[in-house]
Amino acid sequence: MTSEEFWKDDPQLFVSYRTSFINKKKREMEELDYKCWLQGLYIHDGNGKLSLSLRQFLGNLVASMFKGKRDNSEIETYPTKPYGELNKEKQQSKDKQNKKYVNYQEDFVYFGTLKQRYLDNLKNKQKKGE
Repeated sequence: MTSEEFWKDDPQLFVSYRTSFINKKKREMEELDYKCWLQGLYIHDGNGKLSLSLRQFLGNLVASMFKGKRDNSEIETYPTKPYGELNKEKQQSKDKQNKKYVNYQEDFVYFGTLKQRYLDNLKNKQKKGE
């Protein structure tokens, strides 16, 4: 807001600018809060995967020393993409599978109607032949 607008225009304009500024700052704080939370989630998951892989490594080391059973499960790695993109890809693959299933059902119905048409044509031919 310029000084000219402040002193010469409608006082309600100042209130509008102030409200807009406060709302903008609230949105920025919410966005920052979300980004910090997401960063913490990534750090938490990364630390969890690191501790699991370390536990598996040490367990295998001890098992090899005492001829015990080794854990050969795959060590989980850190995600290659952000969680949002991974969730979108999962959703897209689910949608793709659902679309294939819907197409299968539609084809099944189509072939069912073809069968019914064929049977109806046979009945009509038999009636004409009588």
